[in-house]
Amino acid sequence: MAMNSPVQEIKEKIDVVDFLGRYLKLQRAGKYYRTLCPFHKEKNPSFIVSPDRQSWYCFGCQNGGDIFTFLQKYENLEFYEALKVLAEKAGIDLRRADPNFTREIGILYEINKSALEFFQKNLGLSAEATNYLKDRGLKKQTMEEFSLGWSPPSIDTLFVHLINLGYRAEDINRAGLGFRTDKGTYMDRFRGRIMFPIFNFFGKVIGFSARILPAKEVVNDEAKYINSPETPIFKKGKVLYGFHKSKNIIRQENRAFLLEGQMDFLMAWQEGIKFVVATSGTALTPDHLSTLKRNTENLILGFDADEAGIAATERSIDLANSYDLNVKIVNFKVPDFTAFKDIADLAKEKPSTLGDFIGQAMPAMDFYFLRYLPQPPSKSSKHDIRKVLAKIKILASPIEQNQWLKNLAEKTNIEEKSLREELRLIKIENQEGRIRELEAGGGDSKEQKDEILSRREFLS
Repeated sequence: MAMNSPVQEIKEKIDVVDFLGRYLKLQRAGKYYRTLCPFHKEKNPSFIVSPDRQSWYCFGCQNGGDIFTFLQKYENLEFYEALKVLAEKAGIDLRRADPNFTREIGILYEINKSALEFFQKNLGLSAEATNYLKDRGLKKQTMEEFSLGWSPPSIDTLFVHLINLGYRAEDINRAGLGFRTDKGTYMDRFRGRIMFPIFNFFGKVIGFSARILPAKEVVNDEAKYINSPETPIFKKGKVLYGFHKSKNIIRQENRAFLLEGQMDFLMAWQEGIKFVVATSGTALTPDHLSTLKRNTENLILGFDADEAGIAATERSIDLANSYDLNVKIVNFKVPDFTAFKDIADLAKEKPSTLGDFIGQAMPAMDFYFLRYLPQPPSKSSKHDIRKVLAKIKILASPIEQNQWLKNLAEKTNIEEKSLREELRLIKIENQEGRIRELEAGGGDSKEQKDEILSRREFLS
């Protein structure tokens, strides 16, 4: 059966107004529905839903499409992921409607799920792995809630297990769980490691992050963490660890606590911090931020306190500021607290203080003032000032830029007017900032024409 057959059947069974209404507050406007666009910041609603056409369009950012394109964009999903989700909502069995989907894509979900069950079972059989997790502070309930596991150190135990379940070798490899050697034999990708399954936003396991035990790391000189390779169902730059559990809480609390690793996440979650997510073996990406911004505008960073963590914090601040998020930073050197290496360490040693650390998080620009300005700030050189001004220029909000310029003027005893003139001379190195400058730099007449044409096309 052709691929467009289940797609069309899904569209016939799922009404666009009902589906988008689960995500957005739609208001009737004649024969259309209108709301604020979830894909860009606006004060007046320009996002239109047409029941007749079963489609949506935003006249502000000029994005549009059907239920598939909306779900893909809103949840950062690949097409096949959106197809699977919508098929389940429509009550359509893709295995019968589209055998090709099951053979090429659906099988990857099934293999990862079987691997998850295998790893979970083996964790209970490994005292060494279980004791490591307990020593890190994790409780059995947390291990079970997030389906932690263990990959045996042997060469092909998982591969043989999956073959015996009826899966093909090429599909096991495509799922990122094995590979073929130069000799033509097959090996497990993960051997002798703690397994952290990675779930998509809907709770389906799509990959793994695997940590070697510390003793083996030293002896074998192996990487501490390795992750599943990218597959048709796993794009690590789009996935936030734990988001399938915390997304509703983040929306309710209107804040997200963003961490670097799985252990940081698990220890924070265990201590009652539920508005938490973690990047999953990658740096923070625009896709991560787009996902978070649809749920909150308030981001708290809790990266490691070493130099690598500070560098990651700075990069993340710059990217988040370009997305007009309100960013704060957890300061590991808050008075009355011991300096800890990371959130997992803090949560284990002084769990009751984690909430205090979050509560005392500093605004991002305060972080930059401390990082780049000497004490007292009035002793700052032109070089110091320009470093901070470069960070201020990245801010998406002119109001926030004004606020921090006033603050900088007060701290350095430099006239605000002079700081503004200096700010104009600074070129933004951040890609998001450069794009924003180009968008703001002209071509209004063309944009107006494009909008008029788009409006006519949609409403005709």
